[in-house]
Amino acid sequence: MEPPIQVTLAANAGVLLRVRNTSILIDALFADTSGCGLSPETRERLMSDLPPFDEVDYVLFTHLHEDHFSEDMTRTFLRRHTVKGLMLPVSERLERQGFFDFVRETGTPCSVLSGQIVKTVFTLSDEVQVSAFRTLHLDEKYHYVLHFCYLIACGGKRLLFTSDADYTRETFSFLGEEPLRAAFVNPLFFSDLQRRRFFHGTLPAETIVVYHLPFPAGNGEQLQQMFSRSLRAWPESGPPVIVLDRELQTIML
Repeated sequence: MEPPIQVTLAANAGVLLRVRNTSILIDALFADTSGCGLSPETRERLMSDLPPFDEVDYVLFTHLHEDHFSEDMTRTFLRRHTVKGLMLPVSERLERQGFFDFVRETGTPCSVLSGQIVKTVFTLSDEVQVSAFRTLHLDEKYHYVLHFCYLIACGGKRLLFTSDADYTRETFSFLGEEPLRAAFVNPLFFSDLQRRRFFHGTLPAETIVVYHLPFPAGNGEQLQQMFSRSLRAWPESGPPVIVLDRELQTIML
């Protein structure tokens, strides 16, 4: 029997995965935006190598919007921690500001994802692989943003992190027919999975995990209400739904 994959929410769309002996931080080093950023306590744990954020091996970013990525916080994190790899989209702005020079000076192995990439696969260990798939960012006005979904595979388990992918344009055909242990979707994507107005693809997931939710202290009341209605209307015949909306909330998959 395969051991479970542990997923801990930092805040918003920021998560920490522990897969066998490998830990992966995704979209968790970001600025406070609209009240849904990291609390001071969680930020201190993250930056000080305190549980559950001790011994982070890899740091990944799906895209470079401020609610997913902070250059200053990432610089500070890399000064304080030795990681096995950093993965993020290419950025002329970061290049101009010397970010990639800084990363090289720290000795951190860095995989920069270019706009020419459709799919690329990284082997993190004998048991863990990460596939990066380029997708459109939700909303036409953000289609210029370089955005990637990550598929984490360990043994027979696959976890998909869709971040802010444009579900109205993407079909996720790159997943093939092999089922997902879980698909992580934001509340807008989840609501459309329930209503099926714009999404015309397939998401073969055993479990749907909703993340990227504003906290009650933020200004996302309208989004919360929409999500609550969709959750109540979710069919009993559908896959089970897990809501990740509390800092340091941990689930096992």
